[in-house]
Amino acid sequence: MTLRRASRMHHLGIGAAHAGKRVLALVDDHHVTVIELDTSEILSTHHIQPEKAYWRNQQKEPGRWPSSTN
Repeated sequence: MTLRRASRMHHLGIGAAHAGKRVLALVDDHHVTVIELDTSEILSTHHIQPEKAYWRNQQKEPGRWPSSTN
């Protein structure tokens, strides 16, 4: 998912399993919560780090990224 915040584009990792779902993104000063509209399930939460362009899902363990422990 892509989000424009403070005139910058940011990418939120929600997961391929949720592609095409209708969502609601709740954004405050330090967090983004993504909720599926049909079921009200929280799909992902993100800690806002303005210097980064990608924010991973804080509810899931890191996957195959270089900084992961797998």
